[in-house]
Amino acid sequence: MLHVDAATQKRMGVQMATASVTEISRSIHAFATISADESTTVSVNPKVEGFLRRVNVQGVGQPVRRGQVLYEIYSPELQQRQREYIDLLVRKDGLLGDSMAIVSSNSAMVGSLSKEKFRARERLLSADMSADLIDQLEKSRRVIDVIPVRAAHDGVVTVLAMHEGNYVNPMQQILAYADYSVVWAEVALFPDQLEWVHNGDNMVFRSGIDKTIIQTGKVNTSTLQIDPATRTAKLRMSLNNPRGAFRPGAFADVDIQSNSKRSLTIPRDAVIRTGHGDFVVIAEANEHFRSARVQLGVESSELVAVQSGLKQGDQVAVNGQFLLDGAASMRTLQARLDNNTPAKQMDAAPMPMTMHDHSMMGMKP
Repeated sequence: MLHVDAATQKRMGVQMATASVTEISRSIHAFATISADESTTVSVNPKVEGFLRRVNVQGVGQPVRRGQVLYEIYSPELQQRQREYIDLLVRKDGLLGDSMAIVSSNSAMVGSLSKEKFRARERLLSADMSADLIDQLEKSRRVIDVIPVRAAHDGVVTVLAMHEGNYVNPMQQILAYADYSVVWAEVALFPDQLEWVHNGDNMVFRSGIDKTIIQTGKVNTSTLQIDPATRTAKLRMSLNNPRGAFRPGAFADVDIQSNSKRSLTIPRDAVIRTGHGDFVVIAEANEHFRSARVQLGVESSELVAVQSGLKQGDQVAVNGQFLLDGAASMRTLQARLDNNTPAKQMDAAPMPMTMHDHSMMGMKP
C-alpha cells in the first residue's frame, strides 16, 4: 500500500478510470496466401502428332486472351484428315449433280455421305481445327498445312513445357493456363485468434501488390483446417479478382472484424506491461494505492478485457501509474533494507509520499 496525498496526485497528473463491463470486439489482423483456382486450369495438349512451327507464349505469367493463337502445328496426320474430308465433299457433289436434284437411286448414298461428312468434320474439330478453318477448307478444297490453335478462355500461363521445333504427341503437355478472375485465399490464424473468429464475420482483403485494391468476404468455417505440426488454422475461401491484383503466390493483408463480447474492461493505457506479467495500479480508500497483477484477454484499439485481478467498479490509474508503481517498489525495497522498522509496523502506519520525498527522477529511499 502506498499513500499519496491529493496535491501530489495532481502534480503527478494521476487520472483514474473505472473497470466496467462493456461490449468489446476485436479486429484480427492476419495474412493470406493467394493460390490459383484449380478448377479453372486448362492443360493444352496436342490432339495429333506433329511439329511445333511456332509457340506464341514466351513464358510463365504471360496473360492470354480467348481466341489468341497459342501455337501453330504442322501435322501430316491432320493433313490426311483434311484430304479425307475434301474427298467426301467431292463425292457428295458428284452425286447431287449440277442441278442439285437428288436421284432416287442415289438418295441412300447421299444420306450416308452426309453422315460421313458430319463425322469427319467432328474429327477435325476435335483436333483443335477451328470452325472458321473448316469452312475455309470447304470453300477452297485445299489442305491447310499449318494449323493455329487458339485459347478457349482468358487466363495466365502457369506451365510452358514445349518450344518451337519440338515434335509432340497427345501424351505431351505443351502449356497450361488458369483463369485468375477467381482465386483462393488461404488465411493463417493462430489459436488465440481462432477463438474470436465466427461463421459470417466480415473479412477485408488488401492486395500485397496494389494496396489500393480491396476485396471483401465472409468467414466460412466449413473450410477451416488445423495444421497438426504448427497448430495453426487455415481458413480457405474463394476471392473475386477482377483486376488481377491478387496474384497466386503473393500475400494479402486480412482484417477480420469479430463479433463483440461483454467483458470487464479497462483502458489499454492503464496496463503496465513487464517481463514478469501485466499490472495495474488500483486506488483504495483514503488516498492509498496498490499494484495488482491482472490477467488480460482480448484487446481493441482503446480497451482491454480483464479476466482476473480486478472486479467491477475498481478504480485504476490511467495516467501517472508508472510513477506510482515505481514509488511502491521503492517503498518495498526500503522496508526490506530497514532492519530497525518491522514490516508489519510500516504496513500499519504507511508514510505519506510527496514529490519531494520520492520521484522517478533520482528517487531515493
